[in-house]
Amino acid sequence: MNTITVAKYLRLSSEDEDLRQSGKLESNSIGNQRNLLDIHIRRIPELANAKVLEFCDDGWSGKNFERPAVRELLSQVKQGKIQCIIVKDLSRFGRDYLTVGNYISRVFPFLGVRFIAVNDGFDSIRPTDIDSLDTSFKALLYDLYSRDLSRKVRTAKRFRAQRGDFLSSFAPYGYQKDSANKNHLVVDPEAASVVRRIFQMAADGTNIVQIAKTLNHESVLTPMQYKRAAGCSRTVWPSVNEDNFWTDSTISAILRDERYTGKIIYGKKTHERVGDPHTVSVNRAEWITVEGTHEEIVTVELFNQVQNHMRTYTVKKCRRGKSLLERKVKCGICGHAMRRTKAKAACYICNTPLVTELYACSSEQTPEADILDTLLAGLRARAVIAVEFSRLWEEKCRGAERDAAATRKAMIALKEQHEKLGQQIKTLYESFAMDEISRTDYLALKNGAVREREGIAAQISELTAQLENSGAESALTNRFVTAFQKYTEVETITGEIVADVLEEIRIYPDKRIDIAWKYQDEFENLLAALEMEATNGTE
Repeated sequence: MNTITVAKYLRLSSEDEDLRQSGKLESNSIGNQRNLLDIHIRRIPELANAKVLEFCDDGWSGKNFERPAVRELLSQVKQGKIQCIIVKDLSRFGRDYLTVGNYISRVFPFLGVRFIAVNDGFDSIRPTDIDSLDTSFKALLYDLYSRDLSRKVRTAKRFRAQRGDFLSSFAPYGYQKDSANKNHLVVDPEAASVVRRIFQMAADGTNIVQIAKTLNHESVLTPMQYKRAAGCSRTVWPSVNEDNFWTDSTISAILRDERYTGKIIYGKKTHERVGDPHTVSVNRAEWITVEGTHEEIVTVELFNQVQNHMRTYTVKKCRRGKSLLERKVKCGICGHAMRRTKAKAACYICNTPLVTELYACSSEQTPEADILDTLLAGLRARAVIAVEFSRLWEEKCRGAERDAAATRKAMIALKEQHEKLGQQIKTLYESFAMDEISRTDYLALKNGAVREREGIAAQISELTAQLENSGAESALTNRFVTAFQKYTEVETITGEIVADVLEEIRIYPDKRIDIAWKYQDEFENLLAALEMEATNGTE
């Protein structure tokens, strides 16, 4: 007998207060969730000898599934390594009503994975739980609660920003959080001296590429390296590599940051939707700006002088025109976005060799036309795959419907037999009452009929459960299929297509072009489901 694997999934939002206590590896609520799940697993006989794994996202929102532990959990599910998932309640798994519902009612049943939400009394081993109104209503409530909470938190943060509080998780390079007040900034002398030097070099006419090259040549620690050396506990950094280096974009970001003049600025970007990690820029008129909240590192006069130089540079850059692939094309070696140049024909080139010799990036240009041709070919190929997946799914559903029809026919026969046995038991009693058969014969015949009738009743219950759990729809609900199947006849790449399905493009020195598409998880989920179906069909 194969030992099943149970996955405990634990999650706590980053807004939980006790995450902010220094020196604490995990919140008390994570410990409470763990204890609850351990107790519940011990109470389920069929899980008594199961192998138990734990996946924990401590400090992550449930409004999206871009969480490291849940991604690893789902990856192992797709590989068939996990047969049961247990969570405290549905909101721990996620607060996105549609995505949670899709996993619970479609993906997990299709992959044969049992899902248990302890406090919600949900267990997918009971077919009626999967699509019950109660379960759907709870998932929707969790979603609505999260949205309402997010709005309240956003309003509270705007109020605090208006009174001059610093609300970002980490202080900008050149500053530290005040040990007496985490919402107040104080100058970090060592880093501040580098910031002043950068501003002075820019004011003296040095361009940002040369500034970056100079700092790299002198081995000046980058903001990331400096904060790590100072013992910053941050685990996720906005950098593509561990061996970080100064870039023109890093220099530009520092030179554009008005906080160095003693201002607090809040609300420059916002999330388009609650739970969506993607952010969009906000009009400057809507920013919250409070002056004199902390000590300045550079004067307003020096800052404005630098902006005049930067403004001239930016105008020249903008004349090249905006590409469909804006910041989507990246170097396969260093991982940084490649610069788009335009002479007679647009090309992409990596800027990294201009500022450092750390990487063996190619200095060759890659024509934009070649990238777009590769992108178009890849899009058409995935569109064909999406259409084929949809066809296979429809065939599976038609097969499931044929099986359901056969099951209903078998149930009719079993119910007729069940009724006949009931009548037979009644007739036996009448015969015994009329002294037509002995008591011994009556009991023997009756017990045999009762056992047969109970066996048939069990078969009817099993077939009923199969019918309740086979509610597959002919239309495939999968974001990969929905996104790609409409592009089978596409002739050119448009901005809408790029925004819809493209994650990024990587270009390597051997002129290899790799494309990372959106909805890869959905593609792999569907592929795993169809492969499992094919495997089960050959057994």
